[in-house]
Amino acid sequence: MSDYKVIGIDLAKRKLHFAAINLENKVVLKKAMDRKSFFENLSIMFPKSETFVFEACGGAHYMAQRLESMGHKAILLKPKDVKAYAKVRQKNDINDSIAICKASCDPDLMHVKAKTVGEQEISYLHKARQNIIQQRIQRSNALITSLFEFGYLVTCGKSTFAKTCQNFVNLALEEGFINKTIADQMLLDCEEISQLIVREQMLDKEIAARNRCSEKAKILETIPGIGTINASILSIKPVEAYDSAKDFAASLGLVPKQNTTGGKIILGRITKQGDRYARTMLIQGARSLLMRSYKKNMPQGKLSEFIERLKEKGKSFNVMAVAIANKLARITYGCLISNSNYQVL
Repeated sequence: MSDYKVIGIDLAKRKLHFAAINLENKVVLKKAMDRKSFFENLSIMFPKSETFVFEACGGAHYMAQRLESMGHKAILLKPKDVKAYAKVRQKNDINDSIAICKASCDPDLMHVKAKTVGEQEISYLHKARQNIIQQRIQRSNALITSLFEFGYLVTCGKSTFAKTCQNFVNLALEEGFINKTIADQMLLDCEEISQLIVREQMLDKEIAARNRCSEKAKILETIPGIGTINASILSIKPVEAYDSAKDFAASLGLVPKQNTTGGKIILGRITKQGDRYARTMLIQGARSLLMRSYKKNMPQGKLSEFIERLKEKGKSFNVMAVAIANKLARITYGCLISNSNYQVL
């Protein structure tokens, strides 16, 4: 039997501060070590299988993978949940690790599922894609503004943007509105935007290829409004950790914030908790689904009936989109829990 109830670790880039509590919830160990020494001496310090707890911060998933590969159990907690237990006046790393131990003893706190290497790779692909899109939009807007200052208005889409801008730059150079130095700089901007578009397309292909190898992603792609990107990011969500579809939708921040008192229920805006990127992409998928319903280009079923009821209530487009995103999150939960494709009912 283990000598410790849990061991809380405060993660840092170089040093690890950890504390352990026994079955009586008394602190019986306080120590600080660098990462290399920690892993080298782990089997000596803790020869039995122990439960390690730490915040879900940078490097936490790697730490969980290492500890589990060495026969230990790793539990990740949300940093905001741990903060409530850090009640001592002095804020230091050892006190933080003790607070982590205390928080882990709360049975009502939800744990964060440690990602596998494959899930980390998928998360990285989405982060890289998001960064590239942001860079492309910033560079494109700057170039559009610059050309407009010289009298040329660019109104084309992404696919022909770089070529159209190059033509405008060459035309401006011929007509004498800009000199060669400015033209060369603008053409360089066009080339960089073109490269960003190519990189974005490559990432889209890689995400689609990984979806073809994932049973969860294949199931999710059968849901209307859940495309390649949504299927990919939702396929790595730990839906089995939630008791109901409502809880899963709430974890993505797609439920209204409650302010209930005296038996009077007051609902406000959505909470916007959880994964912002997943919530944003779900709402984008809901927008496309809503547009399809306006164009009468959507299969009949309970989902289409739900959308029609929203339209009859006269709600704004954005309010309806969020409501549909909530519904899509619930459908996602149902399909993944039952391990079955979406059926139009």
